[in-house]
Amino acid sequence: MNKTKINSKQYAKLFLLEAISFLLIFSFVGAYIYFSYIRSVQDNSDQVLNSMVTRVQKDSETNIKQLTIPGPNSSTKGQNSPSSEGSANKNGSLSRPEGSGQDTIYFDKNGNIVNFYSLGLRIQTYENLYKKISGNLTSVQTIQMGGSYFRVRLIKLKKPMTVVYNVNTSFGKIRIMGKAQYAAVVYSLDSERYNVSAFRTVLFWTLMFAAFLSLVVSWFVTLRVMKPIMQSWKQQQDFVNNAAHELRTPLTIIQNKLEDLLRQPTKSVASVSENIVVSLSEVRRLNQLTSDMLTLAKTGSNMTKLDPKTVKINNFIKEVVEPYSEIAEAANKKFTEKISVKGNMTIDTRRVHQLIVILLDNALKYTDDKESIELKASRDKNSLVIEVSDTGRGISNEAKKHVFDRFYREETSGNRDTGGTGLGLSIAKWIIDAFQGKITVSDNSPRGTIFKVVLPQLKITKEK
Repeated sequence: MNKTKINSKQYAKLFLLEAISFLLIFSFVGAYIYFSYIRSVQDNSDQVLNSMVTRVQKDSETNIKQLTIPGPNSSTKGQNSPSSEGSANKNGSLSRPEGSGQDTIYFDKNGNIVNFYSLGLRIQTYENLYKKISGNLTSVQTIQMGGSYFRVRLIKLKKPMTVVYNVNTSFGKIRIMGKAQYAAVVYSLDSERYNVSAFRTVLFWTLMFAAFLSLVVSWFVTLRVMKPIMQSWKQQQDFVNNAAHELRTPLTIIQNKLEDLLRQPTKSVASVSENIVVSLSEVRRLNQLTSDMLTLAKTGSNMTKLDPKTVKINNFIKEVVEPYSEIAEAANKKFTEKISVKGNMTIDTRRVHQLIVILLDNALKYTDDKESIELKASRDKNSLVIEVSDTGRGISNEAKKHVFDRFYREETSGNRDTGGTGLGLSIAKWIIDAFQGKITVSDNSPRGTIFKVVLPQLKITKEK
């Protein structure tokens, strides 16, 4: 129950951390995109306004601006309508038709609109414009008029300009003149505000989708990241529990034997030698166990490194396996060797020696009287191949999956007759992994097990 709670808390903490990180990133990116877009729209409108100001100042240098206003029944092509101010201007002034969002408004010295005829119905929107902007002749302003927003720039003309209207009426052509000293260039923001609103909506739903996607991704990332962490944590817990169990047993035996000796203080050493022998045996077992545990503790770090040495591999392996002929004979078992490795190889002699000893010890422990053990050594290109087979008890298919796990023993009863610690094959697997080699476990025919190891030759690197 407690482990489940701890696991759930770890999952939740990592998930929230990743989800919040993704959301913050998307929020900052979304805000940057949005405000960059707003800035771009504003810069574009200001660029148009500046272009209009340049044209207006150029017009003012000619000192006159003529506009032709057609009559109500006129259909003469080429004449200017009120909604297309300046399109037929002799001085080349450009202003946009009504509804396009750009206008140039001229004022006299009192702030009255001079080109009111060309504005048509828009005059109602601009009638109070001068009052709103008359105090600022240096910068662009954003104002609201008639329910719409505009970017406006008020300028003082370099020279007073005469605005001339040629109005066609049913009574003939009427000429109207006005003197302009100021001009306001106006850019409607209606279309931009619509675009910004549409962009904001699209961006909002895009960020919502990104947020949902980030939650899904965070969950899968959490599962992927936490899986090896939880496996490692479980292995650590199992290792500690198994180590405590393995240490407790010999310590208990030693304690019991020593207490038994204390209860017999008058007896001679010879009469209690059995207790002493058992205690010493358990002490040796404790030494082996702590040595194995220390070796495995180093496997997860860079504390242990391979030490490459070039040796005559045939002689080296024979020296390692030579004592096992006598050991096997003493245990009433048959041991044979087939070593056919020629030439020199670069290996870590200490680790390969340890690997061979582990495999042979394991074979000896799990074979009975009159059964056989065989070691084969050969060379496959630049790799050393070692094969240890026996005709012993064999290993079940299920046990093969866990045979390299720490403290794993196939005997569910925890039988101690073999004298092993359950760490030997784990150390062997670590040595093989350090060589970037591989080990396989298969059934021997008709009975027993075969461990096959392939170790690539090491490269000697010169230290700087």
